[in-house]
Amino acid sequence: MSVSVVILTKNSSRTIKQCLQSCLLSNYAPLEIIIVDGGSVDNTLTLVKETLGNFPHKILYDEEKGLGYARDIGWRASNGKYILMLDSDVILPNNFIEEAIKIMENDNKVGSLGAKVKHVCKEKGWIPIFLEKNLAIHLHWKENTYPNEITVTPTTCTLFRRKALEEVNGFDHYLKFGAEDLDISFKLRKAGYKIAFLNIYASHLETSRRFWKINFKYGRSYVHIAKKHPKQASLLTKKKIFLTLALILLPLQIVVYLIYLSKYSKLKELVLNEKIILPLIETIRQALRTAGMIYELVTLFIIKIFS
Repeated sequence: MSVSVVILTKNSSRTIKQCLQSCLLSNYAPLEIIIVDGGSVDNTLTLVKETLGNFPHKILYDEEKGLGYARDIGWRASNGKYILMLDSDVILPNNFIEEAIKIMENDNKVGSLGAKVKHVCKEKGWIPIFLEKNLAIHLHWKENTYPNEITVTPTTCTLFRRKALEEVNGFDHYLKFGAEDLDISFKLRKAGYKIAFLNIYASHLETSRRFWKINFKYGRSYVHIAKKHPKQASLLTKKKIFLTLALILLPLQIVVYLIYLSKYSKLKELVLNEKIILPLIETIRQALRTAGMIYELVTLFIIKIFS
Protein backbone atom coordinates (compact mmCIF):
# COMPACT_ATOMS: atom_id res chain seq x y z
CA MET A 1 0.00 0.00 0.00
CA SER A 2 1.41 3.40 -0.99
CA VAL A 3 2.35 5.96 1.66
CA SER A 4 3.16 9.62 1.06
CA VAL A 5 5.05 11.53 3.76
CA VAL A 6 4.19 15.21 4.27
CA ILE A 7 6.72 17.28 6.23
CA LEU A 8 6.31 20.95 7.10
CA THR A 9 9.54 22.95 7.32
CA LYS A 10 10.61 26.44 8.31
CA ASN A 11 14.23 27.09 9.20
CA SER A 12 14.50 23.41 10.07
CA SER A 13 18.20 22.90 9.32
CA ARG A 14 18.84 21.73 12.89
CA THR A 15 16.74 18.57 12.47
CA ILE A 16 15.52 18.07 8.88
CA LYS A 17 18.38 15.75 7.83
CA GLN A 18 17.74 13.36 10.73
CA CYS A 19 14.01 13.47 10.03
CA LEU A 20 14.43 12.64 6.33
CA GLN A 21 16.99 9.91 7.01
CA SER A 22 14.54 8.23 9.39
CA CYS A 23 11.96 8.18 6.57
CA LEU A 24 14.44 6.65 4.15
CA LEU A 25 15.39 3.98 6.70
CA SER A 26 11.78 3.00 7.41
CA ASN A 27 10.94 -0.71 7.15
CA TYR A 28 8.09 0.35 4.88
CA ALA A 29 9.47 2.58 2.14
CA PRO A 30 7.30 5.63 1.37
CA LEU A 31 6.16 6.33 -2.18
CA GLU A 32 7.26 9.96 -1.99
CA ILE A 33 8.08 12.79 0.39
CA ILE A 34 6.28 16.12 0.14
CA ILE A 35 8.02 19.12 1.72
CA VAL A 36 5.89 22.18 2.44
CA ASP A 37 8.18 25.07 3.33
CA GLY A 38 7.10 28.14 5.27
CA GLY A 39 9.76 30.51 3.97
CA SER A 40 13.04 29.11 5.29
CA VAL A 41 15.98 31.51 5.22
CA ASP A 42 18.56 28.98 6.39
CA ASN A 43 19.85 25.99 4.44
CA THR A 44 16.81 23.76 5.10
CA LEU A 45 15.93 23.26 1.44
CA THR A 46 19.55 22.62 0.48
CA LEU A 47 19.68 19.84 3.07
CA VAL A 48 16.38 18.44 1.76
CA LYS A 49 17.75 18.19 -1.77
CA GLU A 50 21.09 16.76 -0.62
CA THR A 51 19.51 14.16 1.67
CA LEU A 52 16.77 12.99 -0.69
CA GLY A 53 18.82 13.07 -3.90
CA ASN A 54 16.89 11.09 -6.51
CA PHE A 55 14.26 9.84 -4.07
CA PRO A 56 10.80 10.99 -5.33
CA HIS A 57 9.92 14.27 -3.65
CA LYS A 58 8.21 17.60 -4.16
CA ILE A 59 8.86 20.97 -2.56
CA LEU A 60 5.85 23.24 -2.08
CA TYR A 61 5.55 26.66 -0.44
CA ASP A 62 2.82 27.70 1.97
CA GLU A 63 2.95 31.39 1.01
CA GLU A 64 3.00 32.15 4.77
CA LYS A 65 -0.65 31.12 5.05
CA GLY A 66 -0.03 28.99 8.13
CA LEU A 67 -0.08 25.41 9.37
CA GLY A 68 -3.60 24.39 8.35
CA TYR A 69 -3.04 25.55 4.77
CA ALA A 70 0.41 23.94 4.62
CA ARG A 71 -0.82 20.53 5.77
CA ASP A 72 -3.75 20.71 3.37
CA ILE A 73 -1.78 21.50 0.23
CA GLY A 74 0.75 18.85 1.24
CA TRP A 75 -1.59 15.87 1.33
CA ARG A 76 -3.55 17.09 -1.71
CA ALA A 77 -0.31 17.15 -3.74
CA SER A 78 0.47 13.57 -2.76
CA ASN A 79 -0.47 10.29 -4.41
CA GLY A 80 -0.45 7.78 -1.55
CA LYS A 81 -3.39 5.77 -0.24
CA TYR A 82 -2.11 6.75 3.19
CA ILE A 83 -0.64 10.08 4.29
CA LEU A 84 1.97 10.35 7.03
CA MET A 85 2.05 13.78 8.64
CA LEU A 86 5.48 14.21 10.18
CA ASP A 87 7.00 17.26 11.87
CA SER A 88 10.46 18.25 10.65
CA ASP A 89 11.94 17.79 14.14
CA VAL A 90 10.66 14.24 14.61
CA ILE A 91 12.51 10.96 14.09
CA LEU A 92 10.19 8.40 12.49
CA PRO A 93 10.35 4.96 14.19
CA ASN A 94 11.38 2.46 11.52
CA ASN A 95 8.41 0.14 12.21
CA PHE A 96 5.68 2.76 12.59
CA ILE A 97 4.38 2.88 9.00
CA GLU A 98 4.42 -0.91 8.69
CA GLU A 99 2.46 -1.47 11.91
CA ALA A 100 -0.01 1.35 11.24
CA ILE A 101 -0.82 0.04 7.76
CA LYS A 102 -1.45 -3.48 9.09
CA ILE A 103 -4.16 -2.08 11.34
CA MET A 104 -5.68 0.24 8.75
CA GLU A 105 -5.87 -2.53 6.15
CA ASN A 106 -7.73 -4.74 8.62
CA ASP A 107 -9.99 -2.04 10.10
CA ASN A 108 -11.42 0.36 7.52
CA LYS A 109 -13.03 2.54 10.18
CA VAL A 110 -9.65 3.75 11.49
CA GLY A 111 -9.08 7.26 10.14
CA SER A 112 -5.74 8.01 11.77
CA LEU A 113 -3.10 6.33 13.91
CA GLY A 114 -0.47 8.29 15.78
CA ALA A 115 2.85 7.41 17.35
CA LYS A 116 3.36 8.37 20.95
CA VAL A 117 6.10 10.95 21.43
CA LYS A 118 9.17 11.20 23.61
CA HIS A 119 10.45 14.76 23.77
CA VAL A 120 14.21 15.23 23.61
CA CYS A 121 15.75 18.65 24.24
CA LYS A 122 19.53 18.80 24.52
CA GLU A 123 19.59 22.45 25.56
CA LYS A 124 20.28 23.46 29.14
CA GLY A 125 17.84 25.22 31.45
CA TRP A 126 14.42 24.76 32.97
CA ILE A 127 12.39 25.13 29.78
CA PRO A 128 14.13 22.13 28.15
CA ILE A 129 13.47 20.10 31.32
CA PHE A 130 9.84 21.19 31.21
CA LEU A 131 9.51 20.15 27.57
CA GLU A 132 10.70 16.65 28.42
CA LYS A 133 8.91 16.14 31.74
CA ASN A 134 5.75 18.27 31.91
CA LEU A 135 2.44 16.92 33.15
CA ALA A 136 0.87 16.62 29.69
CA ILE A 137 3.74 14.37 28.58
CA HIS A 138 3.21 12.01 31.49
CA LEU A 139 -0.53 11.84 30.80
CA HIS A 140 0.21 11.27 27.09
CA TRP A 141 2.43 8.27 27.88
CA LYS A 142 -0.40 6.69 29.89
CA GLU A 143 -3.01 7.01 27.12
CA ASN A 144 -4.50 3.80 25.78
CA THR A 145 -3.40 2.36 22.44
CA TYR A 146 -5.30 0.65 19.62
CA PRO A 147 -7.91 -0.88 19.69
CA ASN A 148 -8.82 1.73 22.31
CA GLU A 149 -9.82 5.07 20.81
CA ILE A 150 -8.59 8.52 21.83
CA THR A 151 -9.88 12.07 21.30
CA VAL A 152 -6.96 13.61 19.39
CA THR A 153 -3.99 12.33 17.41
CA PRO A 154 -1.31 15.05 17.17
CA THR A 155 0.03 15.73 13.67
CA THR A 156 3.55 15.26 15.05
CA CYS A 157 3.74 11.72 13.64
CA THR A 158 0.38 10.39 12.44
CA LEU A 159 -0.75 8.22 9.54
CA PHE A 160 -4.03 9.28 7.92
CA ARG A 161 -6.28 7.35 5.58
CA ARG A 162 -6.56 9.39 2.38
CA LYS A 163 -10.23 8.48 1.93
CA ALA A 164 -10.96 9.84 5.42
CA LEU A 165 -9.20 13.15 4.71
CA GLU A 166 -11.19 13.47 1.49
CA GLU A 167 -14.48 12.83 3.30
CA VAL A 168 -13.87 15.60 5.87
CA ASN A 169 -12.38 18.00 3.28
CA GLY A 170 -8.92 17.97 4.78
CA PHE A 171 -7.38 20.62 7.02
CA ASP A 172 -8.87 24.03 7.73
CA HIS A 173 -6.86 26.80 6.04
CA TYR A 174 -7.97 29.29 8.69
CA LEU A 175 -5.95 27.60 11.46
CA LYS A 176 -2.70 29.48 10.89
CA PHE A 177 -1.08 29.14 14.30
CA GLY A 178 -1.66 25.54 15.31
CA ALA A 179 -4.32 23.28 16.86
CA GLU A 180 -5.06 21.87 13.40
CA ASP A 181 -4.60 18.42 14.96
CA LEU A 182 -7.61 19.10 17.21
CA ASP A 183 -9.73 20.17 14.26
CA ILE A 184 -8.92 17.22 11.99
CA SER A 185 -9.37 14.75 14.86
CA PHE A 186 -12.79 16.15 15.77
CA LYS A 187 -13.86 16.09 12.12
CA LEU A 188 -12.76 12.48 11.66
CA ARG A 189 -14.61 11.35 14.77
CA LYS A 190 -17.76 13.20 13.70
CA ALA A 191 -17.54 11.40 10.34
CA GLY A 192 -17.55 8.06 12.16
CA TYR A 193 -13.84 7.26 11.99
CA LYS A 194 -11.79 5.89 14.86
CA ILE A 195 -8.50 7.48 15.88
CA ALA A 196 -5.91 5.86 18.10
CA PHE A 197 -2.30 5.66 19.24
CA LEU A 198 0.11 2.83 18.57
CA ASN A 199 2.44 1.68 21.33
CA ILE A 200 5.38 3.00 19.30
CA TYR A 201 7.39 6.08 20.30
CA ALA A 202 8.77 8.78 18.01
CA SER A 203 11.55 11.09 19.20
CA HIS A 204 10.65 14.78 19.07
CA LEU A 205 13.85 16.87 18.93
CA GLU A 206 12.54 19.87 20.84
CA THR A 207 13.95 23.37 21.19
CA SER A 208 13.02 25.96 23.81
CA ARG A 209 13.61 28.82 21.36
CA ARG A 210 9.96 29.52 20.52
CA PHE A 211 8.30 28.09 23.63
CA TRP A 212 6.55 31.28 24.73
CA LYS A 213 5.39 32.35 21.28
CA ILE A 214 4.06 28.89 20.41
CA ASN A 215 1.86 28.77 23.51
CA PHE A 216 0.44 32.25 22.90
CA LYS A 217 -0.38 31.27 19.30
CA TYR A 218 -1.94 28.02 20.49
CA GLY A 219 -4.37 30.06 22.58
CA ARG A 220 -5.28 32.13 19.53
CA SER A 221 -5.98 29.03 17.44
CA TYR A 222 -8.03 27.40 20.20
CA VAL A 223 -10.63 30.16 19.85
CA HIS A 224 -11.33 29.05 16.28
CA ILE A 225 -11.44 25.40 17.34
CA ALA A 226 -14.02 26.28 20.00
CA LYS A 227 -16.15 28.14 17.44
CA LYS A 228 -16.14 25.14 15.08
CA HIS A 229 -16.44 22.41 17.72
CA PRO A 230 -18.17 23.94 20.78
CA LYS A 231 -19.11 20.55 22.27
CA GLN A 232 -15.57 19.17 22.09
CA ALA A 233 -13.62 22.37 22.86
CA SER A 234 -15.69 24.83 24.85
CA LEU A 235 -14.26 28.15 26.03
CA LEU A 236 -16.65 28.04 28.99
CA THR A 237 -15.23 25.14 31.00
CA LYS A 238 -14.57 25.79 34.68
CA LYS A 239 -10.83 25.51 34.04
CA LYS A 240 -10.78 28.11 31.26
CA ILE A 241 -13.02 30.51 33.15
CA PHE A 242 -10.79 30.26 36.22
CA LEU A 243 -7.59 30.71 34.19
CA THR A 244 -9.12 33.82 32.60
CA LEU A 245 -10.01 35.24 36.01
CA ALA A 246 -6.49 34.44 37.22
CA LEU A 247 -5.08 36.47 34.35
CA ILE A 248 -7.22 39.45 35.36
CA LEU A 249 -6.87 39.02 39.13
CA LEU A 250 -3.18 38.19 39.35
CA PRO A 251 -3.18 36.96 42.98
CA LEU A 252 -5.22 34.00 41.72
CA GLN A 253 -2.10 32.86 39.86
CA ILE A 254 -0.86 31.65 43.24
CA VAL A 255 -3.88 29.34 43.41
CA VAL A 256 -3.17 28.11 39.87
CA TYR A 257 0.41 27.38 40.86
CA LEU A 258 -0.68 25.47 43.98
CA ILE A 259 -3.09 23.36 41.93
CA TYR A 260 -0.32 22.41 39.50
CA LEU A 261 2.11 21.93 42.39
CA SER A 262 -0.21 19.26 43.80
CA LYS A 263 -0.34 17.51 40.42
CA TYR A 264 3.40 17.62 39.74
CA SER A 265 4.25 16.48 43.26
CA LYS A 266 2.58 13.14 42.45
CA LEU A 267 4.93 12.43 39.53
CA LYS A 268 7.40 9.92 40.94
CA GLU A 269 9.87 10.45 38.08
CA LEU A 270 10.59 14.03 39.16
CA VAL A 271 13.16 15.13 41.75
CA LEU A 272 12.22 17.68 44.41
CA ASN A 273 13.34 20.88 42.67
CA GLU A 274 11.57 19.76 39.46
CA LYS A 275 8.35 19.27 41.42
CA ILE A 276 8.64 22.91 42.56
CA ILE A 277 9.87 24.66 39.38
CA LEU A 278 7.93 22.80 36.67
CA PRO A 279 4.48 23.76 38.01
CA LEU A 280 5.63 27.40 37.97
CA ILE A 281 6.48 27.10 34.26
CA GLU A 282 3.16 25.29 33.73
CA THR A 283 1.34 28.22 35.36
CA ILE A 284 3.08 30.66 33.01
CA ARG A 285 2.32 28.43 30.00
CA GLN A 286 -1.37 28.32 30.84
CA ALA A 287 -1.37 32.11 31.33
CA LEU A 288 0.17 32.56 27.87
CA ARG A 289 -2.43 30.31 26.25
CA THR A 290 -5.21 32.14 28.04
CA ALA A 291 -3.75 35.50 26.98
CA GLY A 292 -3.68 34.25 23.40
CA MET A 293 -7.35 33.28 23.63
CA ILE A 294 -8.34 36.67 25.03
CA TYR A 295 -6.28 38.47 22.38
CA GLU A 296 -7.98 36.56 19.58
CA LEU A 297 -11.47 37.06 21.02
CA VAL A 298 -10.89 40.81 21.31
CA THR A 299 -9.41 40.96 17.80
CA LEU A 300 -12.41 39.13 16.32
CA PHE A 301 -14.79 41.41 18.24
CA ILE A 302 -13.08 44.55 16.90
CA ILE A 303 -13.09 43.19 13.35
CA LYS A 304 -16.81 42.42 13.63
CA ILE A 305 -17.59 45.96 14.84
CA PHE A 306 -15.73 47.68 12.03
CA SER A 307 -16.59 45.27 9.21
